[in-house]
Amino acid sequence: MDSRSLKAAPTSETHGLAQPKGCAYICAHIASAPRIHYDVMSRGLDDLNRQLIEAALARALRERIGAREAARELGRAIDDAFSVGPGGERLAPNHFWITLNAQDLVPLEYHDPKLPDSLAEAVRQIVAQKGFRADMAPRVMLRGAPEAEPGTLHVTARWIPPDLPQGPAESAPRAPLPRRPFLIVDGRRQVTLDRDVVRLGRSRDSDVVVDDRRVSRHHLELRWQADIARFLAVDNDSTGGTRLNGYPIKQCALEAGDVISLGGVDIIYGEEFALSSTTGGHPAAGATATEAPPEA
Repeated sequence: MDSRSLKAAPTSETHGLAQPKGCAYICAHIASAPRIHYDVMSRGLDDLNRQLIEAALARALRERIGAREAARELGRAIDDAFSVGPGGERLAPNHFWITLNAQDLVPLEYHDPKLPDSLAEAVRQIVAQKGFRADMAPRVMLRGAPEAEPGTLHVTARWIPPDLPQGPAESAPRAPLPRRPFLIVDGRRQVTLDRDVVRLGRSRDSDVVVDDRRVSRHHLELRWQADIARFLAVDNDSTGGTRLNGYPIKQCALEAGDVISLGGVDIIYGEEFALSSTTGGHPAAGATATEAPPEA
């Protein structure tokens, strides 16, 4: 065969020297190999962290609730409720309300009186794995609900500014109550709900004064319903309306972590629990809603 009939391999000029294009292709892939190796290692570490978190949850929940499902629900709550800090960093929620079936919760608390602390540590690990910043140790509050589906849990999370000033209590609770509900108003103050009917509005005679023109003078009432052991939020035909978690309402029972919007002014409804019980009706007379969080 005539050598002149053979085609020369395509080349590219590099520093004045002719190099086959295939060489550049191979060199590019070699250069990317360390990155691929790093990605594999990173995925391996993520898998290991995930397994450690699920193992910790399995120990805490004693197989009454699936550890993988619990980790997924906690992760979802974190993703749904993170905030953005002044520098653009993602702040993880720091308050978590976990609802379980009452028959699941009682034996879990019996075997581990510090169950909230165990779950808080799992939350801390999930927050770190997701790359969020935490401004305080997570607070976990448990609630046993007879209507909750056995073998499952539901998580509501909110970011609440640490060290909020607490509004003065207007009156003493009427009875010892295992739950102590409270409101976070404008993200600046915490108000304990210590009566059966709490009035919110712009008027100075309101129990909780919200000084904003978007809020009606007598905008909303929170009415304690003993038969369901919850507060009922009732809109008083306000001008700006009331929304609960983004949906317009006239009246609706409240759950811990709900966001009530009065004409656009957001208020968070939360609950603390007495150490002796996480089930039952009312807020605990002996507990404080601003109880210091456990040390990290």
